[in-house]
Amino acid sequence: MGGPQSAIEQGTDRGVDAESLERDELSRDTVFQTLSNRRRRLVLTYLGRHPERTVRLRDLSEWIAAKENEVPIAEVSYKQRKRVYTSLYQSHLPTLHRDGIVEYNQSRGTIRLTTTASAFDVYLEPSSETALPWKRYWFGFGLVATTVSIAAWLEVSSFLSSLGHQLSLALAVAALALAIAFSITSDDGE
Repeated sequence: MGGPQSAIEQGTDRGVDAESLERDELSRDTVFQTLSNRRRRLVLTYLGRHPERTVRLRDLSEWIAAKENEVPIAEVSYKQRKRVYTSLYQSHLPTLHRDGIVEYNQSRGTIRLTTTASAFDVYLEPSSETALPWKRYWFGFGLVATTVSIAAWLEVSSFLSSLGHQLSLALAVAALALAIAFSITSDDGE
């Protein structure tokens, strides 16, 4: 009991408690309740990609509708966007605003993350714009290992034995082949 608790653990089950919490702390229940809803997770993901700016509800609705219907934003229908827009406008964004997670100006249709939203960083995937996919790590490893192995094979470096040359080249080629296969078969579009 004695040590300091995290911002999530200090709260109550009703979200932000003005008496015991500062504005940037959430209860554990609020965090998990927020994350339990896919649309709210998508809101946090989208806003996390634009942390320094205010976004329009229309843009957010189109992006979420595209994700939910697995179509490009340009192919989102009016009905798909309107369904998402309505639920965000009436339910999700007012709840996120009440809990201090977003600044939501309903009359202007604008949304912005607050510092409280950082409590969700550990639970949400990094955005594809900032994260380096594993296949790139493997591809880079394969290229470096192959280059080193070829240099050893050509006796650029004398500290490797003949068996070491063959083994390192085989491992490097295998790693490179796996990285290429992963890149070709991966369906995440990166």
